[in-house]
Amino acid sequence: MNRITLAVIVSLFSVCSYAQMDIPPSGGNPRARVTEEIGITDITIRYSRPDVNKREGKVYGDGNLVSYGFSTTNFITGKPTSPWRAGANEATTVSFEHDVKIEGKDLKAGTYALFMAMATDNVTLIFSRETDAWGSFYYKEEDDVLRVNVKPQVLDKSVEWLKYEFVDHKEKSCIIAMQWERVSIPFKVEVDVDNIVLARLREQVTSQKGFNSNNMMQASSFCFNKNINLEEALGWAQRAVTGFQGQRSYVSLRNLATGYEKLNRLSQADSVMNDALTMANVNQYTAYGRILITQKRPDKALEVFLANQKKYGDVFAANNGLMFGYSAKGDYKKAIAAAEKAMAQAPNDNAKKTLEGQIAKLKEGKDINQ
Repeated sequence: MNRITLAVIVSLFSVCSYAQMDIPPSGGNPRARVTEEIGITDITIRYSRPDVNKREGKVYGDGNLVSYGFSTTNFITGKPTSPWRAGANEATTVSFEHDVKIEGKDLKAGTYALFMAMATDNVTLIFSRETDAWGSFYYKEEDDVLRVNVKPQVLDKSVEWLKYEFVDHKEKSCIIAMQWERVSIPFKVEVDVDNIVLARLREQVTSQKGFNSNNMMQASSFCFNKNINLEEALGWAQRAVTGFQGQRSYVSLRNLATGYEKLNRLSQADSVMNDALTMANVNQYTAYGRILITQKRPDKALEVFLANQKKYGDVFAANNGLMFGYSAKGDYKKAIAAAEKAMAQAPNDNAKKTLEGQIAKLKEGKDINQ
């Protein structure tokens, strides 16, 4: 009995040793988390936010809150050999769902502690595998995974509470900036978005999601728009039409035709579109004709515009399409006649204003498709 009681006490003590009470963070430094995506890649920063608290001008620099270089007293070495924790309390951490580049240097997917060695004209960012430390008191250089140097920037307005922001977003990159007092520390993160998305799509098209024709269209359309993985994407587009639960609609057939067009298999694209146009509405006819113009196929485009008018009659969208078709052929007289018909049928003032500009251009003998 005594042995059992002792075991229970030891067990409870062990649990209590690791459990934490739900209380506010120490020092009045609120915890924060910011997450954003580049493509489909999650990037999450967790940190605590110290405030300036009337100490502007006394935050950075030797003898101030954040000393330059490696200055925090290290509990292992007993010397000032640790960088700044880039926040307060627990170490600041940054998580990357997929592999990234930081300032052009490779960093594997994972979670890292983020430290900074500050200076007036240069800051060394340190990504460390030791993520569970409180501050940087137990910092060890051998835990470093990556170091990069960046230039600090001076802010026009003081930032009272330290924060991390995602700024200057691009399709495949962004700038993350730590901002506190009048200093901003920006660093660039790049992601191989296309290949990451492609790998995810390959997983999904063989899963339950692959039995949905709309999903197959979405997967193939992504590749067509990016001009990547075209042969495989064409197979996905075909599955959207003829595969399990496939659907024959104008949208699915137009998507399939796009795949053939991307691969320069125009006879197959035209054959698919002949089928698709039997289901097209007046606006889809017009949109397809304009695509043919961009493909430098004005004869085929005019054929589509004329078929549109024959099927749907003398309506705004049909006449508007003919205006573009005749203009692409250089027949500006017929283009103006079609435009004037469209003007009389215009559904709103914005459409009329656009047509006025196009008619003026046609009267100058200029192609409105240019």
